[in-house]
Amino acid sequence: MSRKWERMVRKNTKVTNIQRKKSGKEAILQSSASDNSVTFKGRSWFLPMILVATGIFCFIIFRGQAGQDQMYWFTGASYIVLALLIYWVRRPLLKIGPDSLTSRRFGGDRTMSADMIDEISVTKDSILITLKPKGARWGYTKFYHQFPVDAAKEKLQEFAQKNQVAFKQES
Repeated sequence: MSRKWERMVRKNTKVTNIQRKKSGKEAILQSSASDNSVTFKGRSWFLPMILVATGIFCFIIFRGQAGQDQMYWFTGASYIVLALLIYWVRRPLLKIGPDSLTSRRFGGDRTMSADMIDEISVTKDSILITLKPKGARWGYTKFYHQFPVDAAKEKLQEFAQKNQVAFKQES
């Protein structure tokens, strides 16, 4: 099915499930639950750390400004709130589907089918997925992304074998 068609089916299934729930009937199983995809989530800490430091910097530097009390507190607090939102909500993820990989980038989620993936390289603390268009790379590390590399390695190996993608495991 095309992606547009799949989105329409999901939308209509959701609406039908809401109507069936109101009338006391069982919900229709959604196709998205049966797509056998596995999602691995990490934690982004570097940008939130910079934002917290910027908020504290604003509190320290603009402390002596007279008549700017409300904006003083608002500016510093907004940097810290943004840092918390990025840390708790905007987590990096890698979703491994039957024939595609989805990654959360800063501009949104990106999905690449198996024929667009050149190579998957796994070391003990990082995963590097090389894409065919422009040689772009998706990287996940234990330290920077707080990513569960060991658990994702097994699923990526299965994905590579199933879709004939080059898989390199380095020590």
